[in-house]
Amino acid sequence: MNTRNNILAILLIGVVIILTPFYYRLISPPQTQQKTPEAVPINVATDSLAIPAGEHEPASETPVSEDLVIAKQITKPIEIQNEISIQIETELYHLTLSNRSGGSFVDYSLKNYLGSYDDDGVYQDDLPVSLLQPDDTACKPCLAYYDIDEESYDYFNAPFDSPYRDGQFFIIAPGDSLTLQFSYSDQSGVVLNKQITLFGDSYKTVHQYMLTDSDVAYRKNIELAWVGGLIPTEKMEVADSRNSAGIIYQSGQMDDIKLSKDKDIKRKKFEGNTDWIAIKNKYFIVAILPDKTGIYGTLSAHNIYFGKRKLTPIYNGSIGYTNAENKINSTIYLGPQNYKLLQNTGVDLEDAMNWGIKVIRPISKYIILTSLTFLHKPFNLFTVNYGVVLILFAFLVRFVTGPLTKKSYRSTKKMQAIQPKIKAVQAKYKGDPQRMNREVMALYKKHGVNPVGGCLPMLIQMPLLFALFVVFRNTIEFRGAEFIFWIKDLSQPDIIYQLPFSIPIYGSGVAILPLFMGITMFFQQRLSMATMEKSQKPMMYMMTGFFFLLFNQFPSGLNLYYAVYNILNIIQQRSIRAD
Repeated sequence: MNTRNNILAILLIGVVIILTPFYYRLISPPQTQQKTPEAVPINVATDSLAIPAGEHEPASETPVSEDLVIAKQITKPIEIQNEISIQIETELYHLTLSNRSGGSFVDYSLKNYLGSYDDDGVYQDDLPVSLLQPDDTACKPCLAYYDIDEESYDYFNAPFDSPYRDGQFFIIAPGDSLTLQFSYSDQSGVVLNKQITLFGDSYKTVHQYMLTDSDVAYRKNIELAWVGGLIPTEKMEVADSRNSAGIIYQSGQMDDIKLSKDKDIKRKKFEGNTDWIAIKNKYFIVAILPDKTGIYGTLSAHNIYFGKRKLTPIYNGSIGYTNAENKINSTIYLGPQNYKLLQNTGVDLEDAMNWGIKVIRPISKYIILTSLTFLHKPFNLFTVNYGVVLILFAFLVRFVTGPLTKKSYRSTKKMQAIQPKIKAVQAKYKGDPQRMNREVMALYKKHGVNPVGGCLPMLIQMPLLFALFVVFRNTIEFRGAEFIFWIKDLSQPDIIYQLPFSIPIYGSGVAILPLFMGITMFFQQRLSMATMEKSQKPMMYMMTGFFFLLFNQFPSGLNLYYAVYNILNIIQQRSIRAD
Protein backbone atom coordinates (compact mmCIF):
# COMPACT_ATOMS: atom_id res chain seq x y z
CA MET A 1 0.00 0.00 0.00
CA ASN A 2 2.90 2.33 0.76
CA THR A 3 4.18 1.85 -2.76
CA ARG A 4 0.82 2.61 -4.28
CA ASN A 5 0.42 5.73 -2.16
CA ASN A 6 3.77 7.15 -3.23
CA ILE A 7 3.28 6.29 -6.87
CA LEU A 8 -0.23 7.80 -6.79
CA ALA A 9 1.05 11.00 -5.17
CA ILE A 10 3.85 11.43 -7.69
CA LEU A 11 1.67 10.67 -10.68
CA LEU A 12 -0.99 13.11 -9.50
CA ILE A 13 1.59 15.87 -9.03
CA GLY A 14 2.93 15.06 -12.48
CA VAL A 15 -0.54 15.48 -13.93
CA VAL A 16 -0.81 18.84 -12.15
CA ILE A 17 2.43 20.08 -13.63
CA ILE A 18 1.92 18.86 -17.16
CA LEU A 19 -1.77 19.66 -17.65
CA THR A 20 -2.19 22.90 -15.68
CA PRO A 21 -1.21 25.18 -18.64
CA PHE A 22 -4.17 23.80 -20.61
CA TYR A 23 -6.80 24.58 -17.94
CA TYR A 24 -6.95 28.35 -18.48
CA ARG A 25 -9.80 28.08 -20.99
CA LEU A 26 -12.16 26.76 -18.29
CA ILE A 27 -13.04 30.12 -16.79
CA SER A 28 -16.56 31.07 -15.74
CA PRO A 29 -16.71 34.52 -14.10
CA PRO A 30 -19.73 35.65 -12.10
CA GLN A 31 -22.57 37.67 -13.62
CA THR A 32 -23.08 41.30 -12.67
CA GLN A 33 -25.33 44.14 -13.80
CA GLN A 34 -24.54 47.04 -16.12
CA LYS A 35 -24.32 50.61 -14.92
CA THR A 36 -23.86 53.36 -17.49
CA PRO A 37 -22.24 56.47 -16.03
CA GLU A 38 -23.11 59.89 -17.32
CA ALA A 39 -20.84 60.93 -20.17
CA VAL A 40 -18.60 63.94 -19.68
CA PRO A 41 -19.21 66.61 -22.36
CA ILE A 42 -16.42 67.14 -24.84
CA ASN A 43 -15.24 70.72 -25.07
CA VAL A 44 -12.42 71.35 -27.52
CA ALA A 45 -10.00 73.61 -25.69
CA THR A 46 -6.30 74.11 -25.17
CA ASP A 47 -6.33 73.96 -21.40
CA SER A 48 -6.13 70.74 -19.36
CA LEU A 49 -9.30 69.57 -17.69
CA ALA A 50 -9.43 66.96 -14.94
CA ILE A 51 -12.27 64.43 -15.20
CA PRO A 52 -12.83 61.20 -13.29
CA ALA A 53 -12.81 57.77 -14.90
CA GLY A 54 -16.27 56.23 -15.07
CA GLU A 55 -17.26 53.04 -13.32
CA HIS A 56 -17.84 50.07 -15.56
CA GLU A 57 -19.93 47.02 -14.91
CA PRO A 58 -21.00 44.39 -17.43
CA ALA A 59 -24.44 43.82 -18.89
CA SER A 60 -25.94 40.53 -19.92
CA GLU A 61 -26.37 38.56 -23.11
CA THR A 62 -24.61 35.41 -24.26
CA PRO A 63 -22.55 35.21 -27.50
CA VAL A 64 -24.50 33.15 -29.96
CA SER A 65 -22.81 33.35 -33.34
CA GLU A 66 -19.51 33.85 -35.12
CA ASP A 67 -18.70 35.76 -38.29
CA LEU A 68 -15.40 34.53 -39.73
CA VAL A 69 -14.14 37.04 -42.26
CA ILE A 70 -10.80 38.63 -43.02
CA ALA A 71 -10.29 42.21 -41.88
CA LYS A 72 -8.25 44.29 -44.32
CA GLN A 73 -6.10 47.01 -42.78
CA ILE A 74 -7.29 50.15 -44.56
CA THR A 75 -9.68 50.39 -47.50
CA LYS A 76 -9.15 54.09 -48.14
CA PRO A 77 -5.46 55.06 -48.38
CA ILE A 78 -4.64 58.17 -46.43
CA GLU A 79 -1.86 60.66 -46.85
CA ILE A 80 -0.11 61.35 -43.56
CA GLN A 81 0.05 65.11 -43.13
CA ASN A 82 0.80 67.20 -40.07
CA GLU A 83 1.41 64.19 -37.84
CA ILE A 84 2.78 65.18 -34.46
CA SER A 85 3.97 63.27 -31.40
CA ILE A 86 3.30 64.30 -27.82
CA GLN A 87 5.44 63.03 -24.92
CA ILE A 88 3.75 62.25 -21.60
CA GLU A 89 5.53 61.31 -18.39
CA THR A 90 4.03 59.96 -15.16
CA GLU A 91 5.48 58.07 -12.22
CA LEU A 92 4.28 54.83 -13.86
CA TYR A 93 5.04 55.15 -17.56
CA HIS A 94 6.40 57.16 -20.48
CA LEU A 95 3.95 57.53 -23.37
CA THR A 96 4.42 58.77 -26.91
CA LEU A 97 1.05 59.82 -28.27
CA SER A 98 0.33 60.56 -31.96
CA ASN A 99 -2.39 62.90 -33.17
CA ARG A 100 -3.39 60.17 -35.63
CA SER A 101 -6.72 58.61 -34.63
CA GLY A 102 -7.09 61.50 -32.23
CA GLY A 103 -4.40 60.18 -29.90
CA SER A 104 -3.10 56.74 -30.81
CA PHE A 105 -0.50 55.22 -28.48
CA VAL A 106 2.83 54.89 -30.30
CA ASP A 107 5.23 53.90 -27.53
CA TYR A 108 4.46 52.92 -23.95
CA SER A 109 7.24 52.06 -21.50
CA LEU A 110 6.64 51.07 -17.88
CA LYS A 111 9.02 52.55 -15.32
CA ASN A 112 8.56 49.97 -12.56
CA TYR A 113 9.23 46.85 -14.65
CA LEU A 114 12.48 45.89 -16.36
CA GLY A 115 13.28 43.35 -19.06
CA SER A 116 12.31 44.08 -22.66
CA TYR A 117 13.41 43.89 -26.29
CA ASP A 118 15.50 46.52 -28.04
CA ASP A 119 14.95 47.76 -31.61
CA ASP A 120 16.86 44.76 -32.99
CA GLY A 121 14.64 42.24 -31.21
CA VAL A 122 17.29 41.36 -28.60
CA TYR A 123 16.18 40.93 -24.99
CA GLN A 124 17.83 43.30 -22.51
CA ASP A 125 17.40 42.75 -18.77
CA ASP A 126 17.87 46.42 -17.91
CA LEU A 127 15.44 47.94 -20.43
CA PRO A 128 12.08 49.23 -19.14
CA VAL A 129 9.22 47.04 -20.32
CA SER A 130 7.91 48.31 -23.66
CA LEU A 131 4.44 47.07 -24.62
CA LEU A 132 3.78 48.53 -28.08
CA GLN A 133 5.18 48.32 -31.57
CA PRO A 134 4.45 51.15 -34.04
CA ASP A 135 2.39 50.18 -37.08
CA ASP A 136 0.71 51.92 -40.00
CA THR A 137 -2.78 51.37 -38.65
CA ALA A 138 -2.38 53.89 -35.80
CA CYS A 139 -5.33 52.40 -33.97
CA LYS A 140 -4.39 52.09 -30.33
CA PRO A 141 -7.23 52.91 -29.86
CA CYS A 142 -9.43 54.36 -32.62
CA LEU A 143 -12.90 54.40 -34.10
CA ALA A 144 -13.53 52.44 -37.30
CA TYR A 145 -16.29 51.60 -39.72
CA TYR A 146 -16.63 47.96 -40.71
CA ASP A 147 -18.07 47.29 -44.15
CA ILE A 148 -19.75 43.88 -44.05
CA ASP A 149 -20.02 43.67 -47.84
CA GLU A 150 -16.38 44.52 -48.48
CA GLU A 151 -15.19 42.70 -45.35
CA SER A 152 -12.84 45.56 -44.58
CA TYR A 153 -12.30 48.44 -42.20
CA ASP A 154 -12.17 52.20 -42.65
CA TYR A 155 -10.24 53.59 -39.71
CA PHE A 156 -10.36 57.14 -38.40
CA ASN A 157 -6.57 57.10 -38.40
CA ALA A 158 -5.70 60.34 -40.17
CA PRO A 159 -3.94 63.08 -38.18
CA PHE A 160 -6.44 65.03 -36.10
CA ASP A 161 -6.24 68.76 -35.54
CA SER A 162 -4.99 69.78 -32.12
CA PRO A 163 -3.59 72.83 -30.33
CA TYR A 164 -0.33 71.01 -29.50
CA ARG A 165 3.04 71.22 -31.21
CA ASP A 166 5.20 68.31 -32.30
CA GLY A 167 7.39 67.06 -29.45
CA GLN A 168 5.44 68.88 -26.75
CA PHE A 169 6.18 67.34 -23.34
CA PHE A 170 3.79 66.93 -20.42
CA ILE A 171 4.59 65.70 -16.90
CA ILE A 172 1.61 64.54 -14.82
CA ALA A 173 2.23 64.41 -11.08
CA PRO A 174 0.55 61.82 -8.83
CA GLY A 175 -2.97 62.96 -8.04
CA ASP A 176 -3.12 65.22 -11.11
CA SER A 177 -4.65 64.62 -14.52
CA LEU A 178 -4.24 65.92 -18.05
CA THR A 179 -6.94 66.23 -20.70
CA LEU A 180 -6.00 66.50 -24.38
CA GLN A 181 -8.37 67.57 -27.15
CA PHE A 182 -8.36 66.50 -30.82
CA SER A 183 -10.77 67.06 -33.71
CA TYR A 184 -11.25 65.76 -37.25
CA SER A 185 -13.45 66.76 -40.18
CA ASP A 186 -13.57 66.05 -43.88
CA GLN A 187 -15.36 67.35 -46.97
CA SER A 188 -18.21 64.84 -46.62
CA GLY A 189 -19.31 66.45 -43.38
CA VAL A 190 -17.89 63.92 -40.93
CA VAL A 191 -16.85 65.58 -37.66
CA LEU A 192 -15.18 63.64 -34.86
CA ASN A 193 -14.11 65.22 -31.58
CA LYS A 194 -11.83 63.19 -29.32
CA GLN A 195 -10.85 63.83 -25.72
CA ILE A 196 -8.25 61.87 -23.73
CA THR A 197 -7.71 62.16 -19.99
CA LEU A 198 -4.56 60.72 -18.42
CA PHE A 199 -3.76 60.38 -14.73
CA GLY A 200 -0.47 60.74 -12.92
CA ASP A 201 -0.91 57.66 -10.73
CA SER A 202 -2.96 55.23 -12.83
CA TYR A 203 -2.56 52.91 -15.81
CA LYS A 204 -6.08 53.90 -16.89
CA THR A 205 -6.84 56.55 -19.52
CA VAL A 206 -10.30 57.85 -20.43
CA HIS A 207 -11.18 58.16 -24.14
CA GLN A 208 -14.29 60.04 -25.25
CA TYR A 209 -15.56 60.31 -28.84
CA MET A 210 -18.25 62.60 -30.23
CA LEU A 211 -19.13 61.77 -33.84
CA THR A 212 -21.25 63.72 -36.33
CA ASP A 213 -21.63 61.95 -39.67
CA SER A 214 -23.58 63.58 -42.51
CA ASP A 215 -23.58 60.37 -44.55
CA VAL A 216 -24.77 57.58 -42.29
CA ALA A 217 -26.54 55.55 -44.96
CA TYR A 218 -23.47 53.69 -46.19
CA ARG A 219 -22.13 52.52 -42.89
CA LYS A 220 -23.34 49.43 -41.08
CA ASN A 221 -21.65 49.55 -37.70
CA ILE A 222 -19.04 51.57 -35.90
CA GLU A 223 -16.42 49.93 -33.72
CA LEU A 224 -14.10 51.02 -30.94
CA ALA A 225 -10.93 49.11 -31.77
CA TRP A 226 -7.41 48.29 -30.64
CA VAL A 227 -5.21 47.02 -33.47
CA GLY A 228 -1.64 45.86 -32.96
CA GLY A 229 -1.92 44.06 -29.63
CA LEU A 230 1.04 43.83 -27.26
CA ILE A 231 4.58 42.85 -28.12
CA PRO A 232 6.48 40.14 -26.17
CA THR A 233 7.97 41.06 -22.83
CA GLU A 234 9.54 37.77 -21.66
CA LYS A 235 12.93 36.25 -22.44
CA MET A 236 11.56 32.76 -23.12
CA GLU A 237 9.43 32.64 -26.27
CA VAL A 238 7.11 29.98 -24.90
CA ALA A 239 6.29 32.14 -21.84
CA ASP A 240 4.67 34.76 -24.08
CA SER A 241 3.17 32.56 -26.78
CA ARG A 242 1.46 30.16 -24.35
CA ASN A 243 0.09 32.87 -22.10
CA SER A 244 -1.00 35.47 -24.65
CA ALA A 245 -4.61 35.70 -25.79
CA GLY A 246 -7.40 37.88 -27.06
CA ILE A 247 -10.26 37.93 -24.55
CA ILE A 248 -13.90 39.01 -24.69
CA TYR A 249 -16.29 39.35 -21.74
CA GLN A 250 -20.03 39.14 -22.37
CA SER A 251 -22.85 38.77 -19.84
CA GLY A 252 -20.65 37.33 -17.11
CA GLN A 253 -19.02 34.86 -19.50
CA MET A 254 -15.49 35.04 -20.86
CA ASP A 255 -14.25 33.68 -24.17
CA ASP A 256 -10.90 33.96 -25.91
CA ILE A 257 -8.79 33.16 -28.94
CA LYS A 258 -5.22 31.84 -28.86
CA LEU A 259 -2.77 31.67 -31.75
CA SER A 260 -0.80 28.44 -31.32
CA LYS A 261 0.87 28.27 -34.72
CA ASP A 262 1.84 30.49 -37.64
CA LYS A 263 -1.68 30.72 -39.03
CA ASP A 264 -3.84 33.83 -38.84
CA ILE A 265 -7.11 33.80 -36.92
CA LYS A 266 -9.61 35.72 -39.04
CA ARG A 267 -11.93 38.31 -37.63
CA LYS A 268 -14.24 36.45 -35.26
CA LYS A 269 -17.48 38.13 -34.30
CA PHE A 270 -19.12 37.40 -30.94
CA GLU A 271 -22.78 38.43 -30.95
CA GLY A 272 -24.27 39.78 -27.74
CA ASN A 273 -23.84 42.51 -25.15
CA THR A 274 -20.10 43.06 -24.87
CA ASP A 275 -18.79 44.40 -21.57
CA TRP A 276 -15.09 44.56 -22.44
CA ILE A 277 -12.32 43.13 -24.56
CA ALA A 278 -8.69 42.59 -23.59
CA ILE A 279 -5.38 41.52 -25.08
CA LYS A 280 -2.73 40.07 -22.83
CA ASN A 281 0.66 38.42 -22.74
CA LYS A 282 2.02 36.60 -19.70
CA TYR A 283 2.22 39.54 -17.29
CA PHE A 284 0.68 42.60 -19.01
CA ILE A 285 -2.68 43.49 -20.48
CA VAL A 286 -4.56 46.13 -22.48
CA ALA A 287 -8.32 46.31 -22.06
CA ILE A 288 -11.09 48.44 -23.57
CA LEU A 289 -13.71 49.08 -20.88
CA PRO A 290 -16.63 50.94 -22.49
CA ASP A 291 -19.10 53.01 -20.53
CA LYS A 292 -21.90 51.60 -22.69
CA THR A 293 -22.16 47.91 -23.52
CA GLY A 294 -21.49 47.07 -27.18
CA ILE A 295 -23.87 44.98 -29.29
CA TYR A 296 -21.04 42.63 -30.32
CA GLY A 297 -17.29 42.18 -30.06
CA THR A 298 -14.58 40.95 -32.41
CA LEU A 299 -11.17 39.32 -32.01
CA SER A 300 -8.50 38.38 -34.54
CA ALA A 301 -4.82 37.41 -34.47
CA HIS A 302 -1.78 37.04 -36.68
CA ASN A 303 1.88 36.15 -36.31
CA ILE A 304 4.63 38.73 -36.83
CA TYR A 305 8.38 38.54 -37.30
CA PHE A 306 10.02 39.57 -34.05
CA GLY A 307 13.73 39.00 -33.43
CA LYS A 308 14.55 35.31 -33.70
CA ARG A 309 11.15 34.13 -32.53
CA LYS A 310 9.11 31.65 -34.53
CA LEU A 311 5.78 32.57 -32.95
CA THR A 312 4.87 36.09 -31.86
CA PRO A 313 1.06 36.38 -31.67
CA ILE A 314 -0.46 39.82 -32.17
CA TYR A 315 -4.12 40.16 -31.23
CA ASN A 316 -6.68 42.74 -32.33
CA GLY A 317 -10.05 43.46 -30.80
CA SER A 318 -13.05 45.76 -31.10
CA ILE A 319 -16.45 46.51 -29.60
CA GLY A 320 -19.28 47.19 -32.05
CA TYR A 321 -22.16 49.69 -31.94
CA THR A 322 -25.04 50.58 -34.26
CA ASN A 323 -24.79 53.43 -36.76
CA ALA A 324 -27.01 55.54 -34.50
CA GLU A 325 -24.31 55.78 -31.83
CA ASN A 326 -22.53 59.14 -31.78
CA LYS A 327 -21.06 59.17 -28.26
CA ILE A 328 -18.64 56.38 -27.40
CA ASN A 329 -16.76 56.68 -24.13
CA SER A 330 -14.39 54.15 -22.61
CA THR A 331 -11.51 53.57 -20.26
CA ILE A 332 -8.33 51.93 -21.52
CA TYR A 333 -6.29 49.96 -19.00
CA LEU A 334 -2.73 49.35 -20.24
CA GLY A 335 -0.40 47.92 -17.62
CA PRO A 336 0.53 44.96 -15.41
CA GLN A 337 -1.76 42.08 -14.54
CA ASN A 338 -1.80 43.10 -10.92
CA TYR A 339 -4.80 41.62 -9.10
CA LYS A 340 -5.69 44.71 -7.06
CA LEU A 341 -5.30 47.10 -9.99
CA LEU A 342 -7.48 44.96 -12.26
CA GLN A 343 -10.02 44.46 -9.49
CA ASN A 344 -10.26 48.24 -9.04
CA THR A 345 -11.58 48.63 -12.59
CA GLY A 346 -14.87 47.24 -11.28
CA VAL A 347 -15.65 45.03 -14.30
CA ASP A 348 -14.18 41.65 -13.29
CA LEU A 349 -11.09 42.34 -15.40
CA GLU A 350 -9.06 40.31 -12.88
CA ASP A 351 -10.74 37.21 -14.33
CA ALA A 352 -8.54 37.65 -17.39
CA MET A 353 -5.62 36.47 -15.23
CA ASN A 354 -4.73 32.79 -15.19
CA TRP A 355 -6.13 31.36 -11.96
CA GLY A 356 -6.39 27.74 -13.09
CA ILE A 357 -9.50 25.61 -13.36
CA LYS A 358 -12.75 26.71 -11.74
CA VAL A 359 -12.47 24.57 -8.60
CA ILE A 360 -9.11 26.02 -7.59
CA ARG A 361 -9.71 29.65 -8.60
CA PRO A 362 -10.90 30.74 -5.12
CA ILE A 363 -7.83 29.08 -3.56
CA SER A 364 -5.50 30.83 -6.02
CA LYS A 365 -7.10 34.26 -5.54
CA TYR A 366 -8.16 34.45 -1.94
CA ILE A 367 -5.78 32.15 -0.12
CA ILE A 368 -2.44 31.85 -1.89
CA LEU A 369 -2.09 35.27 -3.54
CA THR A 370 -3.55 37.03 -0.51
CA SER A 371 -1.12 35.21 1.79
CA LEU A 372 1.88 35.98 -0.42
CA THR A 373 1.09 39.69 -0.72
CA PHE A 374 0.44 39.94 3.03
CA LEU A 375 3.75 38.26 3.86
CA HIS A 376 5.49 40.63 1.43
CA LYS A 377 4.10 43.72 3.21
CA PRO A 378 2.70 42.72 6.62
CA PHE A 379 0.11 45.35 7.59
CA ASN A 380 1.98 47.71 5.19
CA LEU A 381 4.57 48.24 7.91
CA PHE A 382 7.64 46.92 6.09
CA THR A 383 8.66 44.96 3.01
CA VAL A 384 9.93 41.38 2.98
CA ASN A 385 11.99 39.97 0.10
CA TYR A 386 9.87 37.64 -2.04
CA GLY A 387 12.44 34.86 -1.71
CA VAL A 388 12.00 35.03 2.06
CA VAL A 389 8.23 35.20 1.51
CA LEU A 390 8.33 31.88 -0.36
CA ILE A 391 10.31 30.25 2.44
CA LEU A 392 7.84 31.56 5.03
CA PHE A 393 4.96 30.41 2.87
CA ALA A 394 6.45 26.88 2.73
CA PHE A 395 6.43 26.87 6.55
CA LEU A 396 2.83 28.12 6.55
CA VAL A 397 1.65 25.45 4.12
CA ARG A 398 3.58 22.80 6.03
CA PHE A 399 1.85 23.93 9.22
CA VAL A 400 -1.59 23.65 7.57
CA THR A 401 -1.00 20.36 5.78
CA GLY A 402 1.19 18.78 8.47
CA PRO A 403 -1.65 17.06 10.36
CA LEU A 404 -2.97 15.55 7.11
CA THR A 405 0.49 14.35 6.14
CA LYS A 406 1.05 12.92 9.60
CA LYS A 407 -2.23 11.05 9.40
CA SER A 408 -1.26 9.71 5.98
CA TYR A 409 2.14 8.47 7.23
CA ARG A 410 0.63 6.77 10.28
CA SER A 411 -2.07 5.12 8.20
CA THR A 412 0.60 3.85 5.82
CA LYS A 413 2.68 2.47 8.70
CA LYS A 414 -0.36 0.59 10.04
CA MET A 415 -0.96 -0.86 6.60
CA GLN A 416 2.67 -1.97 6.40
CA ALA A 417 2.41 -3.62 9.85
CA ILE A 418 -0.49 -5.85 8.82
CA GLN A 419 0.79 -6.64 5.32
CA PRO A 420 2.05 -10.14 6.37
CA LYS A 421 -1.41 -10.98 7.75
CA ILE A 422 -3.12 -9.66 4.61
CA LYS A 423 -0.84 -11.76 2.40
CA ALA A 424 -1.58 -14.83 4.53
CA VAL A 425 -5.33 -14.28 4.15
CA GLN A 426 -4.94 -13.73 0.40
CA ALA A 427 -2.97 -16.96 0.07
CA LYS A 428 -5.42 -18.92 2.24
CA TYR A 429 -8.55 -17.83 0.37
CA LYS A 430 -7.19 -17.19 -3.11
CA GLY A 431 -9.80 -19.59 -4.51
CA ASP A 432 -12.66 -17.72 -2.84
CA PRO A 433 -12.44 -13.97 -3.66
CA GLN A 434 -15.55 -13.03 -1.70
CA ARG A 435 -14.36 -14.76 1.47
CA MET A 436 -10.91 -13.25 1.00
CA ASN A 437 -12.36 -9.71 0.81
CA ARG A 438 -14.43 -10.29 3.95
CA GLU A 439 -11.41 -11.54 5.89
CA VAL A 440 -9.23 -8.64 4.72
CA MET A 441 -11.89 -6.12 5.73
CA ALA A 442 -12.15 -7.86 9.11
CA LEU A 443 -8.38 -7.36 9.53
CA TYR A 444 -8.72 -3.66 8.71
CA LYS A 445 -11.49 -3.29 11.30
CA LYS A 446 -9.65 -5.25 13.97
CA HIS A 447 -6.46 -3.17 13.65
CA GLY A 448 -8.21 0.18 13.07
CA VAL A 449 -6.83 0.63 9.56
CA ASN A 450 -8.46 2.65 6.79
CA PRO A 451 -7.30 1.26 3.40
CA VAL A 452 -7.58 4.71 1.79
CA GLY A 453 -6.25 6.57 4.82
CA GLY A 454 -2.84 7.04 3.23
CA CYS A 455 -4.26 8.34 -0.06
CA LEU A 456 -7.10 10.56 1.16
CA PRO A 457 -4.95 13.29 2.82
CA MET A 458 -2.91 13.59 -0.38
CA LEU A 459 -6.07 13.92 -2.49
CA ILE A 460 -7.38 16.62 -0.14
CA GLN A 461 -4.16 18.59 -0.70
CA MET A 462 -4.33 18.35 -4.49
CA PRO A 463 -6.40 21.55 -5.06
CA LEU A 464 -3.83 23.45 -2.99
CA LEU A 465 -0.97 21.99 -5.06
CA PHE A 466 -2.76 22.97 -8.28
CA ALA A 467 -3.32 26.51 -7.03
CA LEU A 468 0.27 26.88 -5.81
CA PHE A 469 1.60 25.82 -9.18
CA VAL A 470 -0.64 28.26 -11.10
CA VAL A 471 0.01 31.28 -8.87
CA PHE A 472 3.78 30.76 -8.65
CA ARG A 473 4.06 30.52 -12.43
CA ASN A 474 1.84 33.49 -13.30
CA THR A 475 1.90 36.17 -10.62
CA ILE A 476 3.63 39.37 -11.71
CA GLU A 477 4.85 40.02 -8.16
CA PHE A 478 7.70 37.54 -8.76
CA ARG A 479 8.71 39.07 -12.10
CA GLY A 480 12.13 40.65 -11.70
CA ALA A 481 12.16 39.91 -7.95
CA GLU A 482 15.70 39.12 -6.78
CA PHE A 483 16.56 36.80 -3.92
CA ILE A 484 20.21 36.07 -3.13
CA PHE A 485 23.44 35.47 -5.02
CA TRP A 486 22.70 34.05 -8.48
CA ILE A 487 18.88 34.17 -8.15
CA LYS A 488 18.08 37.43 -9.93
CA ASP A 489 14.49 36.79 -11.02
CA LEU A 490 12.11 34.47 -9.16
CA SER A 491 9.86 34.25 -12.23
CA GLN A 492 12.69 32.77 -14.36
CA PRO A 493 14.81 29.60 -14.06
CA ASP A 494 17.99 30.31 -12.07
CA ILE A 495 20.26 29.34 -14.98
CA ILE A 496 23.99 29.75 -14.39
CA TYR A 497 25.26 28.11 -17.59
CA GLN A 498 23.98 27.45 -21.09
CA LEU A 499 24.81 24.14 -22.72
CA PRO A 500 25.66 24.13 -26.45
CA PHE A 501 22.87 21.60 -26.93
CA SER A 502 19.37 20.92 -25.59
CA ILE A 503 18.36 17.88 -23.53
CA PRO A 504 14.77 16.63 -23.92
CA ILE A 505 12.55 17.89 -21.07
CA TYR A 506 15.59 19.42 -19.31
CA GLY A 507 16.44 22.09 -21.89
CA SER A 508 19.80 23.74 -22.47
CA GLY A 509 20.12 25.83 -19.30
CA VAL A 510 21.81 24.50 -16.16
CA ALA A 511 19.95 25.68 -13.05
CA ILE A 512 20.87 25.14 -9.39
CA LEU A 513 17.55 25.13 -7.54
CA PRO A 514 16.04 22.21 -9.53
CA LEU A 515 19.11 20.16 -8.57
CA PHE A 516 18.67 21.12 -4.92
CA MET A 517 14.95 20.30 -5.12
CA GLY A 518 15.77 16.94 -6.74
CA ILE A 519 18.19 16.07 -3.93
CA THR A 520 15.59 16.90 -1.26
CA MET A 521 13.02 14.82 -3.14
CA PHE A 522 15.50 11.92 -3.29
CA PHE A 523 16.04 11.89 0.48
CA GLN A 524 12.31 12.28 1.07
CA GLN A 525 11.68 9.24 -1.12
CA ARG A 526 14.35 7.24 0.70
CA LEU A 527 12.54 7.78 3.97
CA SER A 528 9.18 6.81 2.52
CA MET A 529 10.65 3.74 0.78
CA ALA A 530 12.31 2.29 3.89
CA THR A 531 9.89 -0.65 4.00
CA MET A 532 9.34 -0.93 0.26
CA GLU A 533 10.32 -4.00 -1.71
CA LYS A 534 13.65 -3.61 -3.55
CA SER A 535 12.11 -4.33 -6.94
CA GLN A 536 9.82 -1.32 -6.61
CA LYS A 537 12.42 1.26 -5.60
CA PRO A 538 13.95 1.90 -9.07
CA MET A 539 10.64 3.26 -10.33
CA MET A 540 10.48 5.75 -7.48
CA TYR A 541 14.01 6.95 -8.21
CA MET A 542 13.11 7.29 -11.88
CA MET A 543 10.18 9.51 -10.96
CA THR A 544 12.48 11.68 -8.85
CA GLY A 545 14.83 12.01 -11.83
CA PHE A 546 11.93 12.90 -14.10
CA PHE A 547 10.84 15.69 -11.75
CA PHE A 548 14.39 17.03 -11.65
CA LEU A 549 14.44 17.25 -15.47
CA LEU A 550 10.96 18.75 -15.64
CA PHE A 551 11.52 21.45 -13.03
CA ASN A 552 14.74 22.69 -14.63
CA GLN A 553 12.78 25.08 -16.87
CA PHE A 554 10.36 26.18 -14.16
CA PRO A 555 10.59 29.52 -12.31
CA SER A 556 13.21 29.62 -9.58
CA GLY A 557 10.57 30.79 -7.09
CA LEU A 558 8.61 27.59 -7.61
CA ASN A 559 11.74 25.46 -7.16
CA LEU A 560 12.73 27.39 -4.04
CA TYR A 561 9.32 26.78 -2.48
CA TYR A 562 9.27 23.05 -3.25
CA ALA A 563 12.84 22.53 -2.04
CA VAL A 564 12.05 24.15 1.34
CA TYR A 565 8.75 22.28 1.53
CA ASN A 566 10.58 18.98 0.91
CA ILE A 567 13.07 19.73 3.70
CA LEU A 568 10.22 20.36 6.12
CA ASN A 569 8.57 17.16 4.93
CA ILE A 570 11.77 15.20 5.60
CA ILE A 571 11.96 16.62 9.12
CA GLN A 572 8.36 15.61 9.79
CA GLN A 573 8.89 12.11 8.39
CA ARG A 574 11.90 11.56 10.62
CA SER A 575 9.99 12.78 13.66
CA ILE A 576 7.10 10.40 12.90
CA ARG A 577 9.48 7.46 12.49
CA ALA A 578 11.01 8.31 15.84
CA ASP A 579 7.61 8.09 17.59
